[in-house]
Amino acid sequence: MASAQQAVVDPGGNESRNEILQAAAELFMELGYAATSIDAVAQRLGATKGRIYHHYRSKADLFFDVQIAAMNRLNEQVEPIARGAGDPLERLSAMALRHTQILLTELPMQKVAVQGLERHLLGASSGAKRLRSVVKMRDDYEQMFVEVIDDGVRAGLFVDQPAKLITKPFFGALNWATVWYSQRRLQSAEAVDDIAHALAAFALRGLLKDPNHEAARKTALFRDHLG
Repeated sequence: MASAQQAVVDPGGNESRNEILQAAAELFMELGYAATSIDAVAQRLGATKGRIYHHYRSKADLFFDVQIAAMNRLNEQVEPIARGAGDPLERLSAMALRHTQILLTELPMQKVAVQGLERHLLGASSGAKRLRSVVKMRDDYEQMFVEVIDDGVRAGLFVDQPAKLITKPFFGALNWATVWYSQRRLQSAEAVDDIAHALAAFALRGLLKDPNHEAARKTALFRDHLG
């Protein structure tokens, strides 16, 4: 079993496991943890239970790996932006947008990651241990945002409040999309991307000390979606 720090989805070499994770995420999203079974995952894939058990000993193991896959996906996309060049507003704008794009376009995995783990595994001792591992991944991911927001507070770009405190409602605004959003039939990729841009801009505006600051006016996310 992979540790919480190891990649679970291997785009180049483990197609079978990737397909299992995706099918399981869809079922966890649709049915919830309790109502999802290994049988249901196998049926969704048109496979035997043996194919699932070849990779996973239990539903809890499978659920845990969905969490890791979702968090790894966010980290691999957002961390380079957080550590890259640009002022805090530019970096946070790009981070928020990429985070939201992933939530909306990879909804089953991300919905399970945002909503599911504490609700379903906290009661079991083995589950609780694995829960702590994934919570640490989430905390480390959130800390990247805290650090960029703190840079922005110090630069006078964001409201003068503790960065760790204001990161919570900021993330809440973005992550709530996993509750209300569902892609409509025939909805275009461009329409989904417009939603991601608008949501990221809305959340970011709540952090701005002065929406008319030159840095804000030069940031494409605000210029295009908030006027």
